Amino acid sequence: MRSKKERTRFISFSGKGGSGKSTTASLFLLALIRQGRFKDILVIDADPDANLAETLGMKITKTLGQAVDERKLSLEGKGPISPKLRFSIWDCISNGAGFDFLVMGRTTGAGCYCSVNSALNSVMEETAAMYDLVIVDFDAGLEHFSRTSGNPTDTLIVMCDPSRLSFDTARRIKSLIDELSLPYERQYLIGCRFSHDQEFLFRQMGEEADIPVAGIIPADPVIAVKNLKGESLMTIEQDNPSLQIVNQILARIL
Repeated sequence: MRSKKERTRFISFSGKGGSGKSTTASLFLLALIRQGRFKDILVIDADPDANLAETLGMKITKTLGQAVDERKLSLEGKGPISPKLRFSIWDCISNGAGFDFLVMGRTTGAGCYCSVNSALNSVMEETAAMYDLVIVDFDAGLEHFSRTSGNPTDTLIVMCDPSRLSFDTARRIKSLIDELSLPYERQYLIGCRFSHDQEFLFRQMGEEADIPVAGIIPADPVIAVKNLKGESLMTIEQDNPSLQIVNQILARIL
């Protein structure tokens, strides 16, 4: 990590559960590391049901939720986090091969995610400024938009799988962003696991959702097997068709 410098770039992933957010976020990270375009990268798994660590081949010893549990008395409402909690948050950041990684997790017991989201927003405001790029894998659905979790700027990727429900969620995301006036500079729709015969319909439904289409990642047997086995996607070969498509998408959206 480096000292605060010019504006950090953000790429956030949202969409229905199972739409390919974690897989695509992992492919984005792999492509960007191999391109060498960004020197300091922070990846945040902002889904309380965390699974991004598996696709990145990371072992996590402490989550943001666990840090908040340890310092609950130090976190007061929505105000600034205490110095002790700030140091605990830094301890949650793991070092990967070419990136740092933070898992949101959740606090113990019943109730909402208010305290852990307050800590996450503090991470975005303070720690993220030390990186060139932050990749955020949000939880499924729309609630994180209402909580204004994270930094609502720069690039939002809305993922869709081959289901009507996925496009319904995409439309609701677009409507909520407009309703809340969240200042995303760019919004894109990416399809995941679509066959060649489904591409025309995907683009047509993307137009109906009023979100520009950035590309389509096909159904990929290599990725499917790795996901099924719980293996990291960070070892995928450079000539993998899905990774090549991600490189093309990145050339357009960045």
